[in-house]
Amino acid sequence: MNKKGVWTALLLIPALLSHGQAVTSAARYTQPGVDVVHYNFSLTLSDSTNQIQGEATIRFTRADDRQSVWFDLVSSKADSALGMRVREVRLADGKTAPFSHRNDRVFVNLPPAPNQPTEVIIRYEGTPAQGLIISRNKFGERTFFGDNWPNNARHWLPVVDHPSDKATCAFTVNAPATYRVVANGKLLGEDALPAAGGGPARKRTRWQENTPIPTKVMVIGAARFAVEDVGAVSGVLVQSWLYPNDSQKGFIDYRPAKDILQYFINQIGPYSYEKLANVQSTTVFGGMENASCIFYNEKVIVGRKDSDVEALLAHEIAHQWFGNSATEADWSQLWLSEGFATYFSALYLEQAYGRDTLNAVLNQNKGQIFRYTALKPKGTVVDSVTTNLNDLLNPNSYQKGGWVLHMLRHELGDDAFWRGIRAYYAQYRNANARSADFQAVMERVSGKKLDRFFQQWLHQPGYPELVWGSRYDAARKALVIDVRQAQSTGSYFTIPLTFSIRDSRNREVQRTARLTMDQPAQTFTVPLTTQPAQVVIDPDNTVLMRAEQMK
Repeated sequence: MNKKGVWTALLLIPALLSHGQAVTSAARYTQPGVDVVHYNFSLTLSDSTNQIQGEATIRFTRADDRQSVWFDLVSSKADSALGMRVREVRLADGKTAPFSHRNDRVFVNLPPAPNQPTEVIIRYEGTPAQGLIISRNKFGERTFFGDNWPNNARHWLPVVDHPSDKATCAFTVNAPATYRVVANGKLLGEDALPAAGGGPARKRTRWQENTPIPTKVMVIGAARFAVEDVGAVSGVLVQSWLYPNDSQKGFIDYRPAKDILQYFINQIGPYSYEKLANVQSTTVFGGMENASCIFYNEKVIVGRKDSDVEALLAHEIAHQWFGNSATEADWSQLWLSEGFATYFSALYLEQAYGRDTLNAVLNQNKGQIFRYTALKPKGTVVDSVTTNLNDLLNPNSYQKGGWVLHMLRHELGDDAFWRGIRAYYAQYRNANARSADFQAVMERVSGKKLDRFFQQWLHQPGYPELVWGSRYDAARKALVIDVRQAQSTGSYFTIPLTFSIRDSRNREVQRTARLTMDQPAQTFTVPLTTQPAQVVIDPDNTVLMRAEQMK
């Protein structure tokens, strides 16, 4: 996901912004043993009201004899016209089930059936405060778009609203016939419906996603759309969905998606979904990686090949592998989604435009990390403390997470890094993972112990702040390099250091072997026959650090 649509050239993630919504707190997952297998949502949309009518058929298993289960659904309050009201809960055999709707959860009493599939049908209606954004687009046309991150699906769908409980899903949407409806998965059909009471014509659209996905990326979009079939990649249809007034320019903007999809399939592994639709939308974020139907902010239209738009496309498409398919087990592990998408977007740009482009992205991301760390010096990549989930949308999850992967790539070498990435994806495809799972795969593939690497970069705040200098010792014919870690966190890092030794014309005449700094202060001695004109630290930009050279 890209946060609200502001960015600069080659910047993958925009500056931190408040989007003016209510604070979303971390609802802890407290229903172990309940596993949703499939959701079947039927929704009715209207142009005369923002109220929706819904019916959700939920198939799940219970690992014990519990006779009460719950599903997240934000309830209407006495002092507000917003929220959902449950009308009825039935079982698969048609019998009604006792239920209560309190504390934004639907509690259902069930007959015992341990380890057996159970199905309940929840009928409800109401006006969503969040989650389903009902508004007008920049052309003044009415639109409906799901916007579920982090746990806003509960505002319009009864679900277990946590990334660890993945399920397949289907949407049946009854809407005015003027709209085209997009959703996850494969289009099963569109059917004209008779107009009711002399009202406008209506249409029923059915989509089905056969791959389990987290609720954060289960969505629909309904608007007037022009649709272009861009082509197919490995049997996956690539489409562009644009507002008609923007379609000609937008079709140009979205066309790189086909090449991006091919790159990630080649580099990572098979794509998990039935299609890839890139959709112009009127929602909160600059981009949201909904499984198989990515929503992009309506303002991201330029009508030409543009590196910013291409980077945005690459970021959201990378999420189809990392975040949607290999999903973080909890919000504290968000870097497994956002850090991966940030770095893999940069890797796509590297292969498309060269190493200089990658370095430009890395340096810009490094600046974001430095600025954020100055504001939040105790923040870490893996964050189990933050309770406002929106606060996790920060440079530790995105840019620093991406830098962790960049450093890991250079720690292991390209061959082992890519073998590890493919193995991690293969093992956790359509499942959930934690940082320790990723570490275990990379250790198994590379044969290296990575405890120190992951501990310091994921769980230790800050980054190395080096003060260094060099002097030539003519008697010993050696370059002496003094390096000190000056960060104020009180802890130091173990990092690899390389120095480029250059002549007066800035030509490299020698490069040091990889040196390991594992103390707060160290001195390195490099054999050298003549005095250098210049010494450059980390010439290949492989370590997240700030380095100040002593005069």
